[in-house]
Amino acid sequence: MKLKIFEEARLQFRTENAWWRENRDAKTLFAQEFIATIRDIQKVPGAGPIYVEKRGRIIRKWLMPKTRCHVYYRFEPEKNLLSIYSVWGARRGRGPSL
Repeated sequence: MKLKIFEEARLQFRTENAWWRENRDAKTLFAQEFIATIRDIQKVPGAGPIYVEKRGRIIRKWLMPKTRCHVYYRFEPEKNLLSIYSVWGARRGRGPSL
């Protein structure tokens, strides 16, 4: 499966990862959980609940339970492509605008 991580998601990942490294004892937890989440999504891409459907495109979200962040993604089976749109803190109480 091909993996595409949009620039906004990359920036969000870097920001959140830096915060974890500076403020938590488990400095690598965020990065480790993100990698594990990508692997889990690749195994069962249709398992995440639907976050939004726009113009026939379904964007799903997957909770990273230890760090309380969601990964927002789309799977296109015809292209065998997993696209990561956002890495967003669930504690914000609202999701990103995609």
